[in-house]
Amino acid sequence: MYDKKIKSTMHSTHQEPFDQDFEIQEFLAQGTFAKVFKCVERKTGCTFAVKAFHAEDNHFDKEQINSEIDVWRALQHRNIVSFHKPFYERNSVWVVLEFVKGKTLFDEIVNGKEFTEEGSRIIIQQTIEALDYLHRRKIVHRDVKADNIILQTTEGKTHVKLTDFGLARRLPCDSEVIKCDLEGAPLYLAPETILADPIGTAVDIWACGVVLFLLLVGHPPFWQSDDKKLMSMIVGGSYHMVARYWDQVSDDAIDLVKRMLVVHPHKRVTAFKALNHPWITDVLENGEDNISHKKETKLRV
Repeated sequence: MYDKKIKSTMHSTHQEPFDQDFEIQEFLAQGTFAKVFKCVERKTGCTFAVKAFHAEDNHFDKEQINSEIDVWRALQHRNIVSFHKPFYERNSVWVVLEFVKGKTLFDEIVNGKEFTEEGSRIIIQQTIEALDYLHRRKIVHRDVKADNIILQTTEGKTHVKLTDFGLARRLPCDSEVIKCDLEGAPLYLAPETILADPIGTAVDIWACGVVLFLLLVGHPPFWQSDDKKLMSMIVGGSYHMVARYWDQVSDDAIDLVKRMLVVHPHKRVTAFKALNHPWITDVLENGEDNISHKKETKLRV
């Protein structure tokens, strides 16, 4: 009854055309299921982002879009992109969101930035804070990756915003796991996802561990051009910490990576415990001023 009420309310609230209230300014990104644009609200002049779903696109799925809206609209956290309102048209759905001025972590990496350990700590701490908030509400993001972490810099300080809830799922009230299809970026998939086992919040921690590994040494823990070989490596937890890359990384950082990239989900560190790990709690002062510097070469992620 609750879900039906929510969907009925959504469909009856914003039936007018999106472009009656908003003007699109520029294209921002192409996602798996939708395009994202910068837009301005005509009435207020305020800037927003809008995720545009169109029926002619191959991945247009009204039920999945409604599921994303249902999850996202209830979230309020400083490290999560805020939901504003949806617009339903005959062949399109427009999801208006907070506009975050900044680049994704993925864009920063491929543009040649190398992150210091302290800079990595700032990004990962805020990402885990967002995940802890979600997990306490029995929500699994399922698509944590560098592309979905936006970095906003204000007065020399970096602020993280987690975005894109297209794959997010609510866990049943009486269970800590849910059965899901194999979806998401292969590089960040947890072993249980690949094995088609029921998944829980631990899949987000695994993906966050992949991001942390990448930030600390500039390459992902698992890499193969062949997806089948990549999946095999992930399921086996077959990654290596080569000394020439990891000698300059602190023991605490290495320990947290290892706790996040544990094959068995029940033995993997939780978001709450990760936030209380020494590498997170022993924060150096003024770390924001030392978040990154330019690299001479680009990374492959």
